[in-house]
This record gives sequence, structure tokens and C-alpha cells, in this order.
Amino acid sequence: MSVNVQDGSAESGADAGGSCAKVFSCHHTSWSVHSSVPLELLEIPSTKNHTATPVGSEVYVFGGYDGQKNHNELYVFDLRSMEWRQPSVGGQKPSGRNGHSATLLAGGAQILILGGWLGNGPLAAGDMHLLNLDPLKWVPPRFTGEPPGPCNMHTADLVGKNLLVFRGGDGRAYLNDLHGLDLDTNSWFSVKTSGEQPPPRANHASAVDDYRLYIFGGWDGSKRLNDLYVLDNRDGVWTMLKPTGYAPQARAGMTLSIIRDCLYLFGGSGHTTRCFNDVHVYDPEEQAWFLCVQSPYEAVERIGPARRAGHVAVVVDRRLFISGGACGTQYYGKGKWYILDTDAPPLIEVAAPPVCADSVRRVMSEYLNKQEFSDVSFLVEGRRIYAHRILLTLFSDYFRRAFACGMRESFEPEILIEDMSYETFHALLEFLYIGRLHVSQAQQTDVCFLMGLLRAADQFCVDCVKQMCEKHLSALVDIENVE
Repeated sequence: MSVNVQDGSAESGADAGGSCAKVFSCHHTSWSVHSSVPLELLEIPSTKNHTATPVGSEVYVFGGYDGQKNHNELYVFDLRSMEWRQPSVGGQKPSGRNGHSATLLAGGAQILILGGWLGNGPLAAGDMHLLNLDPLKWVPPRFTGEPPGPCNMHTADLVGKNLLVFRGGDGRAYLNDLHGLDLDTNSWFSVKTSGEQPPPRANHASAVDDYRLYIFGGWDGSKRLNDLYVLDNRDGVWTMLKPTGYAPQARAGMTLSIIRDCLYLFGGSGHTTRCFNDVHVYDPEEQAWFLCVQSPYEAVERIGPARRAGHVAVVVDRRLFISGGACGTQYYGKGKWYILDTDAPPLIEVAAPPVCADSVRRVMSEYLNKQEFSDVSFLVEGRRIYAHRILLTLFSDYFRRAFACGMRESFEPEILIEDMSYETFHALLEFLYIGRLHVSQAQQTDVCFLMGLLRAADQFCVDCVKQMCEKHLSALVDIENVE
């Protein structure tokens, strides 16, 4: 898998494999799977909305919902031996819950469990429980001040010596209030902020990088979101970021993790409960989103995790561990980890000589609108056009995202293209297949055709064709012929 972005320009008739499709790799990533579970623990429940808290070389996993009931078991995963255990824990354990938070407090001696959904009553829970790590025991917290109150699908992050809780939902409303726990005084307080505050939401994702708290996406009660905000904890100012690049689709129930100053976003649920298994990376220096695209080997072997939401993510050095979650009625075992290496050695690739590349292009051109080996077709103005997903993926960022991220194009054998002429769509596919755009002399001066092709190229992210259309249109339009 590689994180990439396309950039470049081209004249009409330029090769699609030339400067107009320049690709640079920002990271090399690869998935692997680990599923060793001791025989006595094979009954680890498959849940969503549980928590996973890293503590040194171990991960403490608690709670979650399995589709029928909430859980309150505690499991520990050892990152050195890569084995699970179920420890004996003293004290009164919390009630079963999901959508809670579990944060390792400053000093690394306790984990704070806050809120969640218990499954009874109209409101989310607002209770708090401390897990002492040595000896392992549940103890009641002794905090002063006004706690956050009922909260579910919220986030709780350690920023310096303060625990910051972005409340999410309380069972009646969606909220955006920010609460702090001063760990020096063990006192709760309301955090005063200014700037562009995130609108109310729940089931969002958060991550902390030094003094910055990031909030992404979620559900506001009527729609899913894909906005990104950052709070500067030094002055309490919120900023709504406006990144360029491949923005993730609106979603909730995803994870957001910091790895070497970049934000790694995985999964989540989108419109009509469709789930994702894509990886997006936000680079604060570039102020841009990048999309991780699976290598052909990973795509064929299906090495990465299935689409899911409500999973957990844990960062171990340069690796991202993903476990659990659900998509619809399918719940995934939290005993299995999918591990994303964000700096894996790149695959060795041998560049083909130009004569081979030309041969490939000639072969591709022979399959334009041919039913042989076709695995997708488009219906345009009542006429069918046959195509091949692998070829579209190679030369169109739009189709690469669509086929990888669960859009309708990834599973429908026939795709209806609306508000576009057959002539326009065929011209666009022709460019993707043969690397050149054959535009007749009449079409080069046909404003309607060029505008339609420009819109199509913009929709399907074919920048070379956009630039060609813009060039011809700018030559045709002047003060004299604009009404």
C-alpha cells in the first residue's frame, strides 16, 4: 500500500503515463494479520465500541457490544509475546458498556473509564471507574469539581497533565462542550475556548499531537461529517482546518491515530450504514489528506481488514494495530489484530523498457469497450460501454478511490452514468485506455462538447483532460463572444 497524490500538467494528446500522471510516494505501508489466541480464551467476544488502552508493552481491552449485550470483561494483549491473557482483577468492576472512554492517566498507574451506554434508561452513563494497574484492582475515583455528566461516543485525551473530554452525546442531544480533569489537583473544570468551535457531534474521532487536540467527523443527529478541527491547548483557540488532497468521505465510528506527526484515519461507517476500510493520512505540514492505495498483491490476497466501524486502533512505534468493530450485523473478533506498517520496505519494481510500455498501451487500446474480460459496464444514454476495473484503477484517482472504499462502483456490475452524453464518456474512457485524447477539429471548437468533457474530467479526476479542455476553452472565449 502506498500513500500517493497525483500532480502535473499536459498538452492535448500527451501520454497518460507521462508528466500529467506524475505520482510521488509519501510513505510505504503494508498490512499483516496476527490472530494467535490461547485455547482457553477462544471465547473472546466479537464487539464494537470497546476500548483498547496501551500501557507500556501491553494493551488493556475493555467492554463493548456484541449485537446482543454489553460486556465488562478485561483482556490484556502482550505486544512482546503477541499473546492474550485474561487477568484476575480485584474490586467492583464496572457494569457492561459500550461507547465509553478508557484513558491512561499521567504517571501511567491508572486507567480512567468514563461514561458509555449501559443499555438501560434514557441517558448515557456518567459514572467513572479507575483501574489501578499495580496491583490490578478497580477502585472508586476521588475527584472534585463538576464532572462532564452523561456521555456516550465521546472522546477523552490526555493533553499535558489535563484530561480533555469532548462530550459527544448524552442520550438526549448531541453536544460539543469540552471538560478538563486537572491531574495535579484531581479536579474537573469546564474548558473555556474560542475560535471556530466544532459543531455538536458524537461518534467522532480524536488524536493528540503535543499540545494540539484534533477532532474529526462523527454524527450530528442528521448527517455524518468529515470536517477536521484542531484545538491549540496553549491558548484554547479552535481552528477549522481546510486541507487539500483526498479528503475522507463523511463518516462516524472511525479511528484517528498519530504516527510520526501525521494523522492516520481508518474505517468508519458512512451514508446508509455503509462501512469503510480505507486509510487516509493527514500531513499537518502539507495541510493535505493523502489516500493509502492497496498494492495489487494486497488487493488480490485481501490482506487488509474488512470494512468496519466501532473498532479500536493502537499505535506501536511505526505500526498501527486494528481490532474488532462491526459492519451491519457482522461483528469482528477483537482477538485478531490487523497491523499496518507505516514504513514497510517498498516492493521492488522493475521499470519496463519504453518498447514494452508501448506494447502494453497497444494491448489496452484493443480492449476499449470490449466485453472480453470486462468486469464492469457503464450505461450512458441507454448505451452500454464495457470496461475493466484494473485499467480504470491504474489511470483514474476517482475509480481507484471508488473501487477501494466501498462506493457503489466497487460492487455493481453495471453503473448508470447520468447527466453525461455517450460521446463525452466514451472520449474520457478512450483517454484512460490509450493515453491520448482524440478530439476532432470540429470538437476542438465545440464549446458545449468541451464544457461537457471538462465537467466529466473533473468528476472522474482526470486532470490531464481538464487541462486540455481549459486550454481550448480559453482560446475560444473572449470579450466579444461572451454574452
